Amino acid sequence: MRLMWTLARPLARARVHPTVLTVLGVCCAVAAVWPTWTVRPWLALILILASVTCDGLDGALAVLTDRASAFGAAADKIADRFSDVCFVLVIWRCGAPTWLTLTAVLGVLAVEAFREAGGGALLSTITVAERPSRAVCALLACIAAAVSTATWPAAVCAAVLVGLSLIALGQLAASLRADARAS
Repeated sequence: MRLMWTLARPLARARVHPTVLTVLGVCCAVAAVWPTWTVRPWLALILILASVTCDGLDGALAVLTDRASAFGAAADKIADRFSDVCFVLVIWRCGAPTWLTLTAVLGVLAVEAFREAGGGALLSTITVAERPSRAVCALLACIAAAVSTATWPAAVCAAVLVGLSLIALGQLAASLRADARAS
């Protein structure tokens, strides 16, 4: 967090709008899918890191510049889901089987849909399947693809995402039950 605040200060002085970073983050995530098609996983890795950095910076910049808004929050959520799907597509392009990739995408989206549908306390509930976990799985798939032609590491990354999503759904369900009992 401290790094994001440090990086956001010069952007605030330059009057960069937070939405610019949100859009740039999505563009980097989309662009990360392409290099893996042409066997450049290191470039995909750099683009994923850039996407994640932009995602962290947009919120810090919005707070620093007093530009936090409902529109910005909604745009950030949409950008995050789009980027999440791109991260899983990178894993697929690194060699994960299609069926496992689709399952991972469904799992990632199910966690966020359940969180949104539950509202309230679920919106702030931290699970094992948050964005950093998704980014790390994509980064590990890129590293493995860069050093080996084996496709099993990408399959493991996709399987980890599926497993984390299932655990997260359980965590969210437990949180929802606990919240209902407390009411």
